[in-house]
Amino acid sequence: MTTSAWAQNAPAQPLTVDAVLARVRANVTAYTASIPNFICDESVDSRRTGGGKVKDEMKIQSSFSLVRSSDGKDLRETRVKNLVNGSKPKNQKVSLPYSFTGGFANVIEFVNDKCASFAFAQNALPNGNGPILIAAEPKPASPDLPAYCAREGKQSAQTKAVIDPKSFQILHLESSAQDISFGLASHVPFVPVPSTHNVFVWAVDYAPVTLGGKTFWLPQTVTSTVTDKNKPITLEYEAHYTNYHRFAATTTILPDVKEVSPQ
Repeated sequence: MTTSAWAQNAPAQPLTVDAVLARVRANVTAYTASIPNFICDESVDSRRTGGGKVKDEMKIQSSFSLVRSSDGKDLRETRVKNLVNGSKPKNQKVSLPYSFTGGFANVIEFVNDKCASFAFAQNALPNGNGPILIAAEPKPASPDLPAYCAREGKQSAQTKAVIDPKSFQILHLESSAQDISFGLASHVPFVPVPSTHNVFVWAVDYAPVTLGGKTFWLPQTVTSTVTDKNKPITLEYEAHYTNYHRFAATTTILPDVKEVSPQ
């Protein structure tokens, strides 16, 4: 009797970082296994600014789709550009001033990152009321780390996730890195681009979407900036996703037609 009473009144064990990540990983696994093919509206605004003035800007309205491969293992992203700066494009080969990809895959990469160590951000222990904040920082160099951990960007990346305490879904994901020397091409030749002395930032906001009677947390807003430390050059990217719905290919069955031999 005494033991039973003690068990009922025992305080709940506080959540650990590993426990939170385990719940988030379970959600990500369920997402990759069950997300149906879908299509949504994508609105992108890409800009290059210099000296505080917009030097180049492109706005694109697209139909974005996520389709599972025939074997069901891989998810393939495609988009059809419907409007470019308000007009129908002549073809799909359009070069943005700055393009960022990964809004749909960054959660998967975050929870499976073997190059990072995780901790509650700013020593903010979860209390069951507000969102859970988890920060990821690069692990110190070690022979035990995968070789890809040494690639550029991994060494300086600082990532933070805002997690719903009830569903353990990621509400917001953001990351910053320093001095990235990735290729930054403009669709206008001979224009200045940021040097390798830069600050690279991206962020994704997620929201619940119902597809086929199930709820999935999908990107709502994606932003990214690259700011040069030495030159007054900034690249900006902002994308919004709306009108999610299941995507199904349609087929037309034609009636039997008898072949007629030429006379």
